[in-house]
Formats: sequence, C-alpha cells, structure tokens
Amino acid sequence: MESEAERRARLVAAVMGTHATLTDRSYLHNRHLSDETIDSPAFQVRVFTSQQGNFRNTAFPLYNEHGIATVEQRNNEYKHLLQLPKTGVWVSHPTEGKDTPVQRMVVSESPVDAMSYHQLHHRGAQGQPNTLYGATSGTVTERQVELIQKLIDKQEPKELEPWRTTTTPPAAASTSINLNELQVPRRAGSRWPGGLRRSPRPVERHATAAGRYHTALRVEYHHATRAEGTEQLSQLTAQVQQLRPAADETVVLEVQRATRQETVVRLVVPNADSHALEDLARTLHAQRETQREQLERQSQEPGRQPENFIRTEYAISKDFNRDLELLSQGLSREQIAQQARTDELAKEQLRQEKARQEQEQRQQAQQREAEREQAASSPEAQHRDAEHRRQAAGLVVAAASGDPALQRAVQLTVTEPTPADEATPSQAQQMRELLRKAGAQIELRAETDPTSGQLRSELDVRYQPHGTPGGLRQLSQTLDALDKSPLVTLTEPVDEQAERRRLAAAPPEQQSVTKTAIIRIDEPEPQPGANGQAEAVAEQLRAAGLNTGSLRSATDPATHQRHSEIEVSYRLDQPNLARVSAALDDVARQPGAHLHEHAADRAERHRLAPSGISASTLAERTAGPER
Repeated sequence: MESEAERRARLVAAVMGTHATLTDRSYLHNRHLSDETIDSPAFQVRVFTSQQGNFRNTAFPLYNEHGIATVEQRNNEYKHLLQLPKTGVWVSHPTEGKDTPVQRMVVSESPVDAMSYHQLHHRGAQGQPNTLYGATSGTVTERQVELIQKLIDKQEPKELEPWRTTTTPPAAASTSINLNELQVPRRAGSRWPGGLRRSPRPVERHATAAGRYHTALRVEYHHATRAEGTEQLSQLTAQVQQLRPAADETVVLEVQRATRQETVVRLVVPNADSHALEDLARTLHAQRETQREQLERQSQEPGRQPENFIRTEYAISKDFNRDLELLSQGLSREQIAQQARTDELAKEQLRQEKARQEQEQRQQAQQREAEREQAASSPEAQHRDAEHRRQAAGLVVAAASGDPALQRAVQLTVTEPTPADEATPSQAQQMRELLRKAGAQIELRAETDPTSGQLRSELDVRYQPHGTPGGLRQLSQTLDALDKSPLVTLTEPVDEQAERRRLAAAPPEQQSVTKTAIIRIDEPEPQPGANGQAEAVAEQLRAAGLNTGSLRSATDPATHQRHSEIEVSYRLDQPNLARVSAALDDVARQPGAHLHEHAADRAERHRLAPSGISASTLAERTAGPER
C-alpha cells in the first residue's frame, strides 16, 4: 500500500511537475495584481503555474518543516486544495529579498490577499518595514498556528499583523481570534528538547466555525483548585453579560467540563456578532499574559509579550483583493466603504431569497405528496390497481406455461484470447453459467479466428420478462454488469432493454438474496512471477466471504498496463454480510479499482450491514469460525 509520504509526493508532483515556474499570469492579472507586484522579491519562487491536461492554474504551495505539505490551486471560478492534511502555510520571502532581517510579518487568509495587501500598502512606499507574508488558505488550523509561531521565533519580527476583514465571515473571525494566540519570538534559551518551550498558559482558547451562520470560541482555564475555576467562570460570565446587546441576547455560554484543575467553556455567537468574540479574545489574552507574567517571575523566566506586538489591519471591503479591485476602478476609500456595505446587503438579500425558495420548494413537495396520497386512496385508483394485478397474474401464468410470444432475446458477443487448454473454460462459457443461474435460456456458439487467434463467441440469451420478479432482477443486473466489460458487446432492442430494467426495478414480492458485481482493476504490469493488485484484491474478497470467479487479465503491450476483471457474488442473508460490504467498499476506494454494482444492490447491502465499520475492524470481529 502507498504510504502517506508517497501519496503526498505523487499528488504534489502531479501538480507542480519537476521544474515548476510561473508561465501564466492571467489569473493574477484578473485579480488586479500588477507585474511589479508579481515580480517582487517577496513572491519569487512562491507562485507557480500548474499544468493538468489542457488546464492551467495558478499554484500556491503550503510549506512546513519537511517541505511542501499541500498545494492550493486557483483560477477564475476555481479553487482547489489537494486532498492532503493542511499541515503547512504559504509563506513569501522578505520584501527586501531572501535572508534579509524581517521587521514585520503579515498573516492573511489567502496568498492572493497577501499579494493584494503588498500592492496596496507596501509597493513603492518609503520607510516601509521589511515584511514577510504568510497565508493559511482558508480557516486556520492549530498546526498552522504552531508553524506561524515557529516562523516568528525564527524571523524575530518586531510586529505581527493577523488578517481581519470588516465583514467577518466565519473563517475570518476564527482566523483572527486564533492568530491572537501568537507570541513574541521565543529565544533559543527558552526551548525544550525536540521543540520550543511552551510558556505557561493558564488560559487557552480556540475559535472555529459553528455551522454556516455561527462562530464558536472554546476557552480552557487551568487552575490549582476548584474554587479558582469557579471564580474564573464567574468573571467570564460577567464579561459575556457586558458583551450582550441590551435588546437581544445573542451570546450563548455553555460549560462543557468543570473539574478541580480544568474548566472548559464554549461560547457561540451569530457571524454578524463575531466581533464580540474577538473583543473577548483580546480580554482573555490580556488576562492570560498577566497571569503568565506572574508565573514566569516565580520561575525567573523571561517576561511577557509587548502590548503592541500584535496589530490588526482592516480591509475596507470584504478583503484586500476586493479593495484592490475597487481602487483600480478609481473609487475613493469612502466609495469603497459604501460599495462594501452595498455588497454585503446584496449578499444578505441573496441568502434570504435562497432560503425563501428552499422553503417554497419544501412546501410544494409536501403538497404534491399529499395530493398523491389522496389520489392513491380514491376509488378510481383502487380499481386501476386491481385491474393491473389481474393483468399481471395473467402474464405470470402465460410465462409459466412457456409462451414463446412473451420471450425476450439478448445477444452477447464475447472476444477473448483462446484458453490455454481444453480444461480451462472460456470466459464466454463462464458467462453462460452465470446467466443460466439467473434463470435465462442460453445458446452458445464459438469459433477461433485463425489470423489473430482470438476466440469469438455469441451467446443468445432468452428470458421471460414477466417471470419471477426476483429472478428477473438478478438476470437484469447480470446483463448490465456484463455490458460494462470491454470484452462484451451486448445487442438488445432499446424498448425491450428499458422494459427489462423497469420490471427488474419494480418492488417484487420476494426478492432474490444473491447479488453479483464485477470489479475492474487497472495497474502497471507486475514483474514476471509476481502478483499484482488484482490478485491481492481477489484474495481480500475471498477472505471476506465473497464467491469470486476466475481472474481475467489482459496487458496492453504499448503502455504495459494490465486490465483485470473479477466476478464476485454474495448473499444478503449470509452471517458475515457486514464484513462483505466493508470489503467491497474498501476495494472501491483503492486507486485503479472500479466496482460495477447495481445502485439498488449497493443501497440494500448498506442498509442491511452495519455502517461506519472498516474492513480491518470487521476482519478482527469475524476472525473466528462463523456460527
């Protein structure tokens, strides 16, 4: 199996390539960034062009101590972060060039916003401090706060500016509050083995988005006695009471845990009032610093953080890139502020309109359902149902008597390599047995092409569409599964195919419990004598309790890719169905593996088998003999 490091290297290499450069500036220009900004020493070898097929995106790598952790890709109407843990931050060079002493550090939500801030406030300005930019690419994580603190410790800036917007979306609110947790550079003498020394923290906090419309702040108090915890909780309650508006109490306080040494509180506010949490976070920060100063004096350790280390820079509109866009249109600061209020009002109106439409759709759906129920209970509907049942009963009798007028025909053409010997059944013969078990009548004709040596078989499949519904369902699913095979060409009239699938999907009185599926695996050709992914998957499925057919494989000589197929079956009433279902789901998630299974069968086994259990856990639970 691929390790996490190998997977990260593969995904990053697919985006960045081997010699990443910035060759396409169109997206950055569309965001109103000038070439002067793009060519600034701060952003050299920090912004790249990613090429994926015919698409070009702008790539921003996020770094940690070990190199590139993940990559954010941006384009017009496109934003994508690689499916990797967000354990890194995007970071520029200092504005005066690589390895120059940093005086200020600016942390933003996105790299584009950091570049916009630079163009607005730094480019061409005299006396500006040497600035290092960082970005979290969305909501900040605790790991990113740790990395930014390490950057502060290494670069030793004189001031820090965490990103903050005037509109305060959930990500912005939690980012601003969490970055206020950062401290002044911690000296080498205050480090512990394996990392930086953690200063005493009698009060800790972390902000997150609580759904789409609320922001939450988690506050932890660490104390020596329960009485101290009670006193600190009383102080916090009083502070919250001061934050609450007189007319409407919007701040919700919840005590999650209270022990002798720890008290944990959760505060939740609507996004519109998240500035109240930021004010409270500042108060808690000052309270913690006061208490920490006392603790550090007792242990004769360095003093506390200066009051002016963290400075907050506000965008006029929703972010600095929007400021840059409006300034490029010739608007003044007052006009930008007015436009920001207009934009926010328009967004709120869109949100309300969307909520209104969703409510109308729910009401209309409820009304239609009520009308259907009323129509179904009418005398006319009951009479139609009785007539349909009578006709269906007649068709079943005719089918049981073998009336040929009711039979349907399907032809399968199978092209495959000739078996090595007569004792080895061909794939067409295996398909014939599979279709016979599903209740069809089969005629098989086969001949070998003397030129290519390929075996060409034709299977004439005949069935009764109004036979047992459960049997027709199994036959229909088998035909659909075989139709997906690249070795098979299925010929069937369109109207009869639609009828077959409709009848098979109808709720039968007695469902078949045996289900079938086909698994396709595409992988590099294994070394001679070695097993590949296909053999491992077949063994995994057999061990989980599935019936597996023979493994069919063919290798493309041009690409050296091996294409394999495995037919599997299982019963819905077998005792280890949960293990079977988990094994199928695990295989479907493997790179290069494709599970072809009827959607109704998948939904049924998920319904009957326990959910949320991995295949490995089920294997441990069912390792003993089945009873």
